[in-house]
Amino acid sequence: MRDDGTRSHDGTGLDDRARLDHATGSDDGTGSDGRVAPFWPRRSPHFLQVRTALRGAVQRWRDEHRGNKHRGNKHPENKHCTDEHGTAEFVIAVSGGPDSLALAAAVAAEKLPAHVVSIDHGLQEGSREVSEGAIAQVGQWGLSGQVVSVRVVGEPLEAAARHARYQALGDLAGHRPILLAHTGDDQAETLLLGLLRGRASAMGEVSDYQGHTLLRPLLGIRRVHTVGACRELGVAAWNDPHNTDEAFRRVAIRRQVLPLLDQIIGGDATAPLVRAAELLREDDDYLHTLTPKLERSMAATEQCTEPATQPAEPSTQPATKPSTEPATQQPPALEIAELGPPPLARRAIAKFLQQHGARVSASTLEASIAFIHDWHGQGAVSVGNGLELARQAGKLVLLHSSLGDDSQPSASST
Repeated sequence: MRDDGTRSHDGTGLDDRARLDHATGSDDGTGSDGRVAPFWPRRSPHFLQVRTALRGAVQRWRDEHRGNKHRGNKHPENKHCTDEHGTAEFVIAVSGGPDSLALAAAVAAEKLPAHVVSIDHGLQEGSREVSEGAIAQVGQWGLSGQVVSVRVVGEPLEAAARHARYQALGDLAGHRPILLAHTGDDQAETLLLGLLRGRASAMGEVSDYQGHTLLRPLLGIRRVHTVGACRELGVAAWNDPHNTDEAFRRVAIRRQVLPLLDQIIGGDATAPLVRAAELLREDDDYLHTLTPKLERSMAATEQCTEPATQPAEPSTQPATKPSTEPATQQPPALEIAELGPPPLARRAIAKFLQQHGARVSASTLEASIAFIHDWHGQGAVSVGNGLELARQAGKLVLLHSSLGDDSQPSASST
């Protein structure tokens, strides 16, 4: 065991295994026992940080979900993945940037059964070539992969692209967890963005998006480690031009606000922001445990995940025979009586909206609370992505927007 306590899956220290493979390797890169020599150098401290973070997150996820098979019934595997990559336990989202490439390399080094997906948003000239280059790179590390093209519709652009990306990844992943390469720096930016929208929010290591599991193993490390890992691996990562466009709020915070905060405190402002986000997430996770009735209510509507276009008010028509329509045509809904006081209700509604692909903002949540505590017949509220939230018959229901308008003024949570 190394001084930092890290070990590989076979009990050998990372540097020890690399040293052994290199020492026994032949000119063609194979060892005397037929194994392929590792693609990482003997000394790679940044890459070690990425691998250690990945290993810990995957182990925590496996420990929590060991033996839990219900997701497979709810989300059958995509046929392509089942036929060609049926042994893949994870799906990795890779853009070609340093964060996702470092994560993919760590997955390969840890020998995790995974399939790589690069989403081509088609928003920039040559984007398809960038995605294909990313798949070619991970292929050199022994990972299977594919490019998936999506159509981005709606505003703001960043939120619409994220929604399209997550939908495509979820459709392909089925019940498999989707590995995302968000780092602690992304976490700090997310916290500041949320505060500016009037709602403090933080990404979780494990979260849910429309019934699909998102796993972010790198939240505990910094971007310097992913960039450093790519440098150690000799990988030329792609730099998205959008990451220098300060018209995007996240980029402006990254390039203007955080450096100014560093200057103000005379040190690293990102580290305490990451810690604050971790504490916020712990509080949120605990508060969610205080709403067991709500969890049952949401579970009861999980099979009704297709929002419907219905009037915002309950029908005044006389009762008729029980409907023979299948339950899947009912819109997702929350029982208002089970939502609890506003602090719990806000968290419950935010989780509900996120699970169904809607956007979450301070104004949306306040309008939702008004549905509960200041109800006077107000109409539905747009929650983005062609959806709106309304009150019907003692429930908050998620409907397809009758206006087809995606002009929700605030961006979604990450």
